[in-house]
Amino acid sequence: MNAQLNFDRDQLKEKGIVSENCNCSVYSMITVAGGILLAVGTVIYSLIAM
Repeated sequence: MNAQLNFDRDQLKEKGIVSENCNCSVYSMITVAGGILLAVGTVIYSLIAM
């Protein structure tokens, strides 16, 4: 599984999607994006529910 992920990461580096110095994993980026969306959704819901 690691070989497949490394191969995909190398392809993404060649295409310029992922920088070579990026130490973030895809899972951590998805978690951060999910947390931001959850916070924004909570704020919007509280404004609607007022």
